[in-house]
Amino acid sequence: FSKHPEEFGHGSIEGIAGSEAANNAVTGGSLIPTLTLGIPGESVTAVLMGGLIIQGLQPGPELFTKYADMTYTFFGGFVFIQFFMLAIGLVGSRLFAKIALISDAILIPSIFVLCVVGSFAINNNFFDVVVMFLFGIVGYIMRKVNMNTAAVVLALILGPLGERGLRRSLSLSGGDISVLFSTTICQVLIALSLLSLLSPLFVKLYKGSKKTK
Repeated sequence: FSKHPEEFGHGSIEGIAGSEAANNAVTGGSLIPTLTLGIPGESVTAVLMGGLIIQGLQPGPELFTKYADMTYTFFGGFVFIQFFMLAIGLVGSRLFAKIALISDAILIPSIFVLCVVGSFAINNNFFDVVVMFLFGIVGYIMRKVNMNTAAVVLALILGPLGERGLRRSLSLSGGDISVLFSTTICQVLIALSLLSLLSPLFVKLYKGSKKTK
């Protein structure tokens, strides 16, 4: 809706502020399916969900019954975090910007050491470090071929959940796959899933039609 869209992509302050505000705002909304259904909405909540599972907390209805004290404390913490983020951002923004000036020769080894220590510390197992290395290489290759790494993180978390749900449904229906399309809710969810998969194509066609006009 900008009056000067031609400035976007060339260091426009509006573009930077808009994208960063959206990036921060999306996490709050994506917490809803993450905590209630165990379905992370984006990469940050996928990492958060992984942290909860490591601590033995399975996202879902139990979080609001069995672990209600922890869950609502978690919500209260998010309210306070907004004020802390604002204060820290106002005070430290100039300092944080200088991180971009740090040489890669210092930054990369520092991050590398933290990744190795963090991978090993979870289970005190060197095999976890090897897995971290392998997935680091896979992630690097994906970035080089312009693949979405966040989508893979979501798939690794949602894949087992989807498989368990599919097996349970087929077991209850005696192997009849039509049960997946038997109710209006199922049909709506499948239609939304197809729409989300095809949305990039629709956007591309829409932009193409606007250019031709």
